[in-house]
Amino acid sequence: MPRRYTRSTDRWGTLLRVWPAVLAIALAFGRGYLDAYGPRGWVGVLLAIIGLFVAAASIGLAFFRCTRVLLSLAMGMALIYCLNQAHEAVARQALAQRGQVSDCLVRQETPQQRTVTDTHFQPGTSPGDPGTTWTSTRTEISYDYRLACHQAGPDSMTTRTSVAKPGTTIAVLWDPTGRITPRPARPGDTPAEDFRAAGLAGGAGVLLALLDAVLDATGFRVRFSGWLTARRFRRRR
Repeated sequence: MPRRYTRSTDRWGTLLRVWPAVLAIALAFGRGYLDAYGPRGWVGVLLAIIGLFVAAASIGLAFFRCTRVLLSLAMGMALIYCLNQAHEAVARQALAQRGQVSDCLVRQETPQQRTVTDTHFQPGTSPGDPGTTWTSTRTEISYDYRLACHQAGPDSMTTRTSVAKPGTTIAVLWDPTGRITPRPARPGDTPAEDFRAAGLAGGAGVLLALLDAVLDATGFRVRFSGWLTARRFRRRR
């Protein structure tokens, strides 16, 4: 096979391995913008749901295309973190542009406790091994607030931590369009840090996918631990 053709094939194969991670990042930000700026009504809700599932599918595809267990786990976590941070970053950007701050009296604080079940998957350590799936549970606590704002403002708010006691006044940042949930107003709270975190996490996911492709192209193997380089699928050569 000509040398030039071999190099072109290797580059094309690398791109095919990396593109799901790049697509997942683009869809993560796209889903955030659909929620904050997209169409209103059922059309916007439907598009946001579709965007979330397509973004999650891209993350799953990137995970299973990565042939090394540790790299695939690290890449999957990085892309999931990017998905969450991208949504939060766009929400903060929208609040910075059109949000309003109101002083609201806290009428009631109600802690809410719920049990969340997480499903975990451990890939197989040898060809033909389907892997192991197990579940774990954790408890999450949130706080529901009933508010009475002096002027315009929301009548309720939910936070992950306790931010005020009944009878006190709190500054609330809220979206007049109702598309973004209200939250306590914090001076100097900007979306720049969230965009930076989402970008770094997404970039890390792409680099990990690229590293896996490069290691495959060079034939590199870790000799001291077969589990580190275990492949989930047997390839025909």
